[in-house]
Amino acid sequence: MKYLPVLSPLLFLFACTDPGSDVQITGTWQGVSWIVNGETSGRNANQVTFTFEPTGTYTGAFGTQEEAGTYRVEGNKLYTHAEGQAEKMVEVAVSGADTLRMNMNRAGTPEELVLVKE
Repeated sequence: MKYLPVLSPLLFLFACTDPGSDVQITGTWQGVSWIVNGETSGRNANQVTFTFEPTGTYTGAFGTQEEAGTYRVEGNKLYTHAEGQAEKMVEVAVSGADTLRMNMNRAGTPEELVLVKE
């Protein structure tokens, strides 16, 4: 009980920290690897970029294809809603402060896109 006054502020701090917060993905990300069904996909991951703003908006590009809209993070799920399209969801994992993994499922085929923070 004598440590309770010391631990209480720490417990409060951790309780108020959302591990799935969009703060983790805020910034500009560049693709470095794209794996499909456990193998190199042949897609040029370097052509993929995402910018996630603290305001909840994002832009993304794959070569000449571009999209923009809003996003939110809930736990390990990233939801994007591009203008004029249906909302999409991917699982995300952040490694350190500079690596973002997007785990997707395209028609039953698992894909993993790895991006690094610029």
